[in-house]
Amino acid sequence: MKRILVAIDGSDAAMHAVRTAVTLARGLGGQLSLIHVVPPTFVPPEVPFGVQPWTEEAVKAGEKLLEAAASEAGMTCERHNVTGSAAERIADLAESGGFDLVVVGSKGRGAVSRMLIGSVTDRLVHICKRPILVVR
Repeated sequence: MKRILVAIDGSDAAMHAVRTAVTLARGLGGQLSLIHVVPPTFVPPEVPFGVQPWTEEAVKAGEKLLEAAASEAGMTCERHNVTGSAAERIADLAESGGFDLVVVGSKGRGAVSRMLIGSVTDRLVHICKRPILVVR
């Protein structure tokens, strides 16, 4: 397990996943990469301006989250700040980047909450072709 991808979203659960991934990477002599996904922004057609300002701000916020996670890791980390559907983008990068493991945090939502809100982790577990470690 030489290449580990960690998905971050700014939550405590994601930072716990970073710390767990660092322990694994150091123990196995592996490399750590971080990914943050900016979700697509939709606005009603009657809004007089586009989504560009919101998207730019979300990308900047993602850069700050990646910086904080890299600082928490205390090691060199490749960083990916992408836009799109989170689970799909993480799974795509895991596959195309040849990652050996994907590490994600779990916010501990129950079945009813996942059904109503959706869960990136739940979706990722179902679509990703790489091994996934869900950290609680």
